[in-house]
Amino acid sequence: MEPRTRDWLADTLIGGAVGGVVGAIVAVNFVIFFGIDRGYEASISDVFRQSVIAGIVTVAVLLAGPVLGVVGARRLRRKRARPDPE
Repeated sequence: MEPRTRDWLADTLIGGAVGGVVGAIVAVNFVIFFGIDRGYEASISDVFRQSVIAGIVTVAVLLAGPVLGVVGARRLRRKRARPDPE
């Protein structure tokens, strides 16, 4: 496997996983803060049943987490690969 492909795959897997975990934590805290019944035990359908806006925001956060994780991992790799100007 080519190094660029391997780097891209590693960034996608690791960045997506870390971003997904962070996104899930943020989404659960949002649901709790918003005052949804059953808090962290509430399912997505429970959140939508109580508030459509809270449901949309929760889903957006859950989807944005992995995407932002991959973007962050790619930026970090590019930053490390760039030679330091001396």
